[in-house]
Amino acid sequence: MRKRNRTGKRLRLIPLILGGYGAFLGFGLAAIGLAEIKEVIGMLRLLIGLGMAGFGLLGIWDGVRDLVRPDNRQKQAPVSQFILTDTSGNRSSNVTVEVLQIQLESLMESDKGGVFRLQILPPFVVQEIGNVSQIFCIYHEVFRLTAFLDDSEGGYESYHKSAAFDDAKGWFEKLLAGSADFSGWKKMENVSPWEEYAVEKGETDTRQAEEGIKSFWHLLQSEQKGQMRSWHQFLVIFGENWHDEHKFFSARDVELAIEGIHEGKYTKAVLEWGTKAFDLFPGVQNDLMVIWRTNNTEKGDTRFLAKEGTVTQVKFWLVNYLDSGVIEEMSGWADITDQIEKVNRKIR
Repeated sequence: MRKRNRTGKRLRLIPLILGGYGAFLGFGLAAIGLAEIKEVIGMLRLLIGLGMAGFGLLGIWDGVRDLVRPDNRQKQAPVSQFILTDTSGNRSSNVTVEVLQIQLESLMESDKGGVFRLQILPPFVVQEIGNVSQIFCIYHEVFRLTAFLDDSEGGYESYHKSAAFDDAKGWFEKLLAGSADFSGWKKMENVSPWEEYAVEKGETDTRQAEEGIKSFWHLLQSEQKGQMRSWHQFLVIFGENWHDEHKFFSARDVELAIEGIHEGKYTKAVLEWGTKAFDLFPGVQNDLMVIWRTNNTEKGDTRFLAKEGTVTQVKFWLVNYLDSGVIEEMSGWADITDQIEKVNRKIR
């Protein structure tokens, strides 16, 4: 008969009970024999008692040995199932190294960007990081891999890595074998995955980079459950002597804030999204003035870009940014960083 404790280790009840009973009788008989040690029967009782006690202790050890010594048996990792969403949006559970190689080659050959996703069931456990549930892959000069890790709060965190073709193929091969190496992966904080990559490469205006960003964001927002814990989003609406803060909001809420400024209901609004921020004011020549703060991380190097537009234009800029991670109309933004810094110095 076996009984498992909460840690999953076995407790053998029968040898434990019999061993305890035998040890009790053995020590009792040995104590009697010790009191009659001068007689032959006393010596015999002592030896028999010690023997019974020894076998009893052995039985107790057999009953509890799994609880007190480490289990050196190799634990088998659970078999993972992989679900591939390819560059065309088709889903398949037939995932092999050859299939992933075709996807990698497809990304390299495409001039329209693209992304493929690999879902892992159950999530792949990585020591000191967490449980990897999904891997996204995009290509722009190099492959960019992004891993999403589930957390206990129902959200997720993300790590990324850049790799050449052979490195990416080799890493996926190890992942399918259950031995993927996540050393060297960097955690992403307060920045969209491909926005950070575009900053590194300095090529945010290329069509391929923008298409890749859009594809990634559309797939992520439509299928990813929960909220990224490291993602920053904040909307503040200001009125006369009051303000209203929103940590959770929709694109429609942003549109209503823009309309409210145009109609005079609100004096201004501030939208913070990732490492970007947008200050919205009533315009002079057009309906609204937008000040775009880039690298809004309070670590310096913040740039301020200004542009006026109609209500419809401003809605288009911001909603498109929330949806795809890029601003469609990049031209016409005036750099006012020097003016802002000059005003800030006077205030201080």
